[in-house]
Amino acid sequence: MNELTYVITKFDETTKTIDVSFGDNSWARLNLKNPLPKNKEELDFLIKDFAEPIEAIQARQAPDADLSYISAMINQTQTTTRKSLASPEASEIDPEVLANSEMWEQTQFKKQIGDVLVEFGLLTSNPVSIPVSTS
Repeated sequence: MNELTYVITKFDETTKTIDVSFGDNSWARLNLKNPLPKNKEELDFLIKDFAEPIEAIQARQAPDADLSYISAMINQTQTTTRKSLASPEASEIDPEVLANSEMWEQTQFKKQIGDVLVEFGLLTSNPVSIPVSTS
């Protein structure tokens, strides 16, 4: 299920646009941007980002759910809870811990960007390192 097959069905060299048909009958149109892929591996890396994730394919292939219960809900008032951006747990977190977790997330994001720049050859090594605790 993890294997991704694709066929490039069209390539417009002027606009640098590629139409791709995937083995699961989905498709994508990619507009290549700089840095342009220098080889098949780099193009594969870009193409797989446009393919549906495994979970989306599995959900589409799963047996249809029985939705007959919805008919009984027509014109009936329903009650549930609403999402909140400020969860009660967030107010109980120490502000210093929260600031550190936000800084940690930012550091992880910067490292991911660095990894991509190294992969595309724009950097020779990632300047961002994440210390690993051994305790």
